[in-house]
Amino acid sequence: MNENQEKRESCLYFDISKQERDSAIRYLLGIIIKCRTESNFPSNYYTFDEDVNVYLAHLLFAISLPEYHDMAEPYLSLDSSDILNWVRSTEDRILRYFIFKVNADHILIHTAVFNDLLEGRANTLMKKSPKHFRELAKLYYDQAAAYHKRIYRNKTGVVEVLQKIANYFDAYQNLLKQVRREYFDFVNSFRDQAFRQFMGEVKDYELKIGHHSQMDLFLDLYAQWLEGRDPALRDRIVRLAGEIKQKDPGFRFDAGRQLYGEEGWSDDRKCA
Repeated sequence: MNENQEKRESCLYFDISKQERDSAIRYLLGIIIKCRTESNFPSNYYTFDEDVNVYLAHLLFAISLPEYHDMAEPYLSLDSSDILNWVRSTEDRILRYFIFKVNADHILIHTAVFNDLLEGRANTLMKKSPKHFRELAKLYYDQAAAYHKRIYRNKTGVVEVLQKIANYFDAYQNLLKQVRREYFDFVNSFRDQAFRQFMGEVKDYELKIGHHSQMDLFLDLYAQWLEGRDPALRDRIVRLAGEIKQKDPGFRFDAGRQLYGEEGWSDDRKCA
């Protein structure tokens, strides 16, 4: 058995179904929202950022997958000159976007969840400070947003999320430091327990919230809205948000700002 096969068989979550994957992401989203409330950094504190919650939940799930690391590692470096050389060596805007994004995500995760970027560097002449990494991540998120906008020739939902993380990087970094303990519990559940037991825990969590199917549909519709801004989706999203709010008072969705453009929807300083 080769190394890749051993890696696949050691990860119970590798071949999970879409339904199970979505349940895991909802579970992570719940952890993020709970930690935001407990750390006095609730959703929409600085700007509308429930979309950032969804992005972070997907990112946390992705980094638990071996195939994500296989895809990202060839383009990762802590040396900014490497990043610039890779970007300059290709005319592919999608690849340029990916290089900046994956390195920004790498710094965010490894300064907040794993906190391991400075290990083994204490005695080197080229030691980098935490501030250096924060500023580098902000720059990479800005550049990723700029290339994504050039690819689609429009300001997409992804662009807005990346710009929000760049603008409030320190806040999201501190949030993920709060999330890290429960995240490791999540990963250990995948790796060390029978998968059915973990899914039973997720099911109990969803029953406690009492609206998992509605939340699943809401996230799907909202993702479609971010991609295409289809006006036909507005009423369904608003209706679902209202029903979820009735069951979960902690759920917040600013429909006016996000869907109808109230309170400065066109103001980039507020939405980015």
